[in-house]
Amino acid sequence: MKKYVLTGGPGSGKSTILLALEEAGEYIIKEAAEDIIKLQKANGILHPWEYWDFQERILNLQIKREQRIPEGIKKVFIDRGILDGLAYTKGSKTEKKIYALIPKYNKIFLIENFGETKTNNLRRENQKEALKLEEKFKSIYMNFGYEPIRITPGTVNERVRQIKEAM
Repeated sequence: MKKYVLTGGPGSGKSTILLALEEAGEYIIKEAAEDIIKLQKANGILHPWEYWDFQERILNLQIKREQRIPEGIKKVFIDRGILDGLAYTKGSKTEKKIYALIPKYNKIFLIENFGETKTNNLRRENQKEALKLEEKFKSIYMNFGYEPIRITPGTVNERVRQIKEAM
């Protein structure tokens, strides 16, 4: 099975690209962080990222999702790989857990920022923070021996085409 990761800063369009890939018949894994935030907010927790176990919950859900890929799936597109968590877990037990896992991915697609990042009830990072995170993700994957493939801004179809051409 081939695993392809879509990484990049908040608001870069990863989830939208993933939806287009799913609509085209590809198997996908959605971003764990967004779902953890939605679940926590549904339980009345307004700022789930302030809780000590926030990153641990994201990692655990991500691991479960990657382990549950059905038999026979030949390729999967993942909205943020396990290694993305390193951008948020410096010095924590979650960081050590990620280093112990060292997942194997086939290609990393770095979805470049559009030039604007809007905060909302799920995304708290502004444009400056989103660009810093984009560079952090790139560095993390490079430190693990990957050469992230840049997917430049454009329409969803143009970006999906870039991904398909790079495979």
